[in-house]
Amino acid sequence: MCGALVKGVRPANNHHLTLEDVQREAVISDDVHTCPTRLISLENTLAGTIMPLADCQSISQWARSQDPPIAVHMDGARLWEAVASGAGSLQDYCACFDSISLCFSKGLGAPVGSVICGSKAFIKRARWVRKSIGGGLRMTGVLTAPMRVALEETYLGGKLAASHEAARRIAGMWEGMGGKLAEPTETNMVWLDLAAAGTTKDNFIAAGLEHGIRLLGGRLVVHYQIGEEAIGRLEGLMREVLKKGGELEVDGKKEVVDRMKLNVE
Repeated sequence: MCGALVKGVRPANNHHLTLEDVQREAVISDDVHTCPTRLISLENTLAGTIMPLADCQSISQWARSQDPPIAVHMDGARLWEAVASGAGSLQDYCACFDSISLCFSKGLGAPVGSVICGSKAFIKRARWVRKSIGGGLRMTGVLTAPMRVALEETYLGGKLAASHEAARRIAGMWEGMGGKLAEPTETNMVWLDLAAAGTTKDNFIAAGLEHGIRLLGGRLVVHYQIGEEAIGRLEGLMREVLKKGGELEVDGKKEVVDRMKLNVE
């Protein structure tokens, strides 16, 4: 919409961006043949993994020390999860950025809604941009009411932290049976490495239905309403998938993929 050029940055540590990553890719120049960096956009959490507060602070300090200063934005749709994990306070994280977006659905459970935070001048400009592309809502009380409940009961009430415990338990079940994770479980996401387990996404989804579980693949997003019955069914599914080593029976038919030797009880 704004015509900006986007330059992706891959973290050297394969986990989260650091100041060194940003400095390596940033264009700090007044050469008319270059496209100077004017905005750094980060995300926390990303794939359920946490960007440490210290790295946000160091990137922010460096960006603000440039002439002219480089704006820093945070896609904080799941920032609540990072804070609930104990990685830092919401206030300290937000202090690192010129603007930040927060989502009230996803882990918090409100039906819809996000907010963008920034200076008074920034919000005024954002309202103009929103209006220019047809954004805006009337009678928003029906949305702000559940957003308030999500904030007060789910976030402040400790339900997010409980979902993290459930996620770690699920990850532990999978690894305890010999499975591997595609990403570390740091908040409420569990990434099952289905290929390493010798199965496919479609087979895993189909097998889940046989156990009474609806899945979208190997990414499991755990929320506070997932109970013991669901976790028990998931455990049975995991045991079947890993025990068969990639040989699943779906609708009476067996499909064999590359088998792996796994330590299964």
